[in-house]
Order: sequence, then C-alpha cells, then structure tokens
Amino acid sequence: MNRIISFFKGKGFYLALALCILAAAASSFWAIRNVMQRFGPNATSGIEQEGTQEWDLPDVQVEQKVNDVPVQSDKQSQPSSSASGSGAPSEAAGDSGEAAAVPEPSFVQPVEGQISQVYSGDELVYNETLKDWRTHNGVDIACAENATVKSAVAGTVCNIYEDGMWGQIVEVEAGELTWRYAGLDGSSLQVAVGDAVSVGQTLGSVGEVMAETAAGPHLHLEVLKGGNRVDPEHYFG
Repeated sequence: MNRIISFFKGKGFYLALALCILAAAASSFWAIRNVMQRFGPNATSGIEQEGTQEWDLPDVQVEQKVNDVPVQSDKQSQPSSSASGSGAPSEAAGDSGEAAAVPEPSFVQPVEGQISQVYSGDELVYNETLKDWRTHNGVDIACAENATVKSAVAGTVCNIYEDGMWGQIVEVEAGELTWRYAGLDGSSLQVAVGDAVSVGQTLGSVGEVMAETAAGPHLHLEVLKGGNRVDPEHYFG
C-alpha cells in the first residue's frame, strides 16, 4: 500500500492523468463515429453547409402597383336624376316666372286731383262762400264731380253723420289718428260704422261742401290727433 502511495506521489500521478485523458478522447471518438453512422454518409457535409446556407428569396418587387383602384374625385358627386323620389331641379325664385309680392302702400291719395286750399292752423283765411275770415282746418283737394273717394289709410269706420256746413262725413280711425272725409254724397256711401277698410278702399263719391261751394267740386279732408286737428299733409305718403 505504501508503494502505491509513493508511486502516485511521484511520476505516477501524471501518468494516470494522461491515461484518463486518453480514455476520454477515445470515448468521444467512438461516440461521434456512432452518430455519423446513424445519419449516413452526407451528415458531415450537411453539418458543414448548415452554417453557410443562403436563403433563396423570390424575385418580387417590394412595392407593387395595384390597378383598378378608384380615384377620389375633387368634384362633389351630383345626385342621380333617376333616384327614387327625385324630380326635376327646382327653378330659382327669380326665374320662376311669378311676380314678387308687392307690399301694400301705407297711404294713397283719397281722390284724384290737386290741393286747392291748405291747412291754415291758427292763421285766418278768407272764405269766399261765407264771406268771412276763419281758420281752414283741413286740406281741400279739387277734383271732378262725383269723383271716387278712397280711404287714404287702413283703419276702421268709427263714425258716419251729416253736417249742415260740411255735408256727408265719414270718419276712419287708424291708430292714434282719425281721418275725416267731408263733402261726400250720402247716397254713394259703400261703408258702414264698424267696417274695417283697407288702403285705397272706396268709401263713396264726392258730393257738396256747403261751407265751401264757391271752391267748386272738392274733398275736404281733416286729420285729428287726440281730438285736435293737425295738418293732413304731414301724413301724406
């Protein structure tokens, strides 16, 4: 036993180590040989080529152009005339052929003619018929005999009466104003108290103003505001 221990303490240790390495190498050789025999004679070449194999890619362009793709138009699509419920395009309002509605006037001259006597206010004027000086509280519009008298404004007939000096009188209330038409022919009246009248509606025809017979056929027109007479021409359109 001592001899064996002495042997390993000397050169024997290195000899044993070499034998172990040789045995391990021989075992590895036989293991590799067995593997080669299992996979066949081409295994070695396959292993050698495995690390250097190149991939064969198909010769195809990365960006391919696609045909028949619809292109969006910059113009907005027009509705089809054959669509259900669609009709012919409507005409513009200006081309419809219909006349535009004309607004009603707010004032019309009550009788055809010219003003022959103006409103005098507080000033005295000479009355040819009565032969005296007095104020003239309205306007006189000279006209033909039996000329048609129209309502100058829209309103409501509030009074109809006979006056010995001014003849047949029709009063039309329009807001804060009362329009007094004097010198009408009583038999020609076409309105009654309470009637709503429109601008230009016929009230009757010219008769006679007893206090102004010297002036010839005419309409005597007065306007009252708050019960006071004012100049009718201030409200003429």
